[in-house]
Amino acid sequence: MKASLKQARIARPNSDGKRELIIGAALKVMISDGLYNATTRKIAEAAGVNLATLHYHFNDKEEIFFLAMGQLVSNYRKVLATRFMKPQTLHDRIPELLYFIWEEIEKAPDEQLALQEMTLYLLRHPHAATLARDKDHEFLSLYEDTLLTATDAARCSPEEIKDLANFIYTGLVGAFNQWLATRERAQILKVLANLIVSAQRLSAKDDGMLVSPQP
Repeated sequence: MKASLKQARIARPNSDGKRELIIGAALKVMISDGLYNATTRKIAEAAGVNLATLHYHFNDKEEIFFLAMGQLVSNYRKVLATRFMKPQTLHDRIPELLYFIWEEIEKAPDEQLALQEMTLYLLRHPHAATLARDKDHEFLSLYEDTLLTATDAARCSPEEIKDLANFIYTGLVGAFNQWLATRERAQILKVLANLIVSAQRLSAKDDGMLVSPQP
């Protein structure tokens, strides 16, 4: 299946709300049982529909997984938009954003595990590899959009904000994966503190750090 998130959303008719019901059930099964154990049968049972109904509304299991991830992204976006309504400079928003995301993941680590499993699952299925890329772009945009609403974000170019968001995003992914493996809280807090200082320096363009690579 070669489809973007937008294309996947319109792949089947949705006259009775069954698609949303199935997607919501899939997300719950993925988080509780793990993605590799989230069979279409389990998803159908959790949604209270039969397998024929599930297969009528979706092209394949990868589409269901990807749309469930899209629901999770949508939930995160709403939470972030509500949380970061007050005016803040980039310098102040960076630590608040990082610690807020860490707190959310600490409260629901199984969601993070499901997301990591989804990336690996999609990459192991060549026909769905583009969905892994789209998943990454969706999550990066959460960080980028939150930084763009900082009061002084306009002093940076859109490309610089994107680079800053990517620096924070990739740093957090590595830190969270380490924490999921070790559950050493003191260690991740130290990593977050160092990441915050580095990101603040980047946002201030200290020592010319925030630069694009030369071709």
